[in-house]
Amino acid sequence: MTTQFRHLRAQYYDEDPDRARGLRQYHVREQEIAGLHGTETRHPPRFNIPSHAHDLHSFYFVLGGTLTEFSGRARRELPTGSLVFTPAGDIHRNAFHDAGGRCFLVEFVPAWTRHLEHSGIALQSPMVANRGEATRLALRLYREFRHTDQVSALSVEGLALEMLAAWARQTDPVPAGSLPRWLRDARDLLHDRFAERIALAEIAKHVDVHPVHLARSFRKRYGCSLGEYQRRLRVDHATRQLGTTLRPLAAIAVAAGFADQAHFSRVFKAHTGLSPAKFRATLRVG
Repeated sequence: MTTQFRHLRAQYYDEDPDRARGLRQYHVREQEIAGLHGTETRHPPRFNIPSHAHDLHSFYFVLGGTLTEFSGRARRELPTGSLVFTPAGDIHRNAFHDAGGRCFLVEFVPAWTRHLEHSGIALQSPMVANRGEATRLALRLYREFRHTDQVSALSVEGLALEMLAAWARQTDPVPAGSLPRWLRDARDLLHDRFAERIALAEIAKHVDVHPVHLARSFRKRYGCSLGEYQRRLRVDHATRQLGTTLRPLAAIAVAAGFADQAHFSRVFKAHTGLSPAKFRATLRVG
């Protein structure tokens, strides 16, 4: 029978207490700020965390390596940069791949949970994000936990709320009949050709709507212009490259569609608060 243990603020409970306590050896650091308990972990190659549940709502951000999470019949492949929300009581297990992995786990005290529910952020089921604003904010949150000062509590609370709001917008399902096909096609075109220079008129022609109507409708649904959405896709692509490869920054910039490394650095820092080099260094710090 698969062992199941409980998790509460980085304290493990198991039918085999020695095995459960042994998992704490993989905790690099722990700290509580503003009602959020952060735990950074480092796991060796091919390490398996047996079936378990968390007593508190939580999320974890994959800082390095890759893993597979199994929850019921669901199987999730999670590369560097993945952000996973886990509701309290959800039973799952984790299997790290050949390179092992580093994760940043954040657990919410009950007061936070009530606050989120009152704000309309659903917490009933697991959620996963592999790109976008939420993952960039999660990295900034991790940096605040790593480098605390007198204003860290305020910064952590603000970043966590902003991240969860962005996450809720990203993962909020759209009813099948509520999103026009042409709007989905416009979005898909941006995903397929994010690294190319593409004009609004070309996208409008492709989906057969007027450019003004396309621009207004896209902003209303996605909260940004088509150009900003494309820049985010480029930053997301670069983020994954920085976290999973050792490619030179100039090569990453060109592959993502930026004019040059300087342009890439300006846009990347505007979106993440870090230069590409510092972002890569943060992911690789032990």
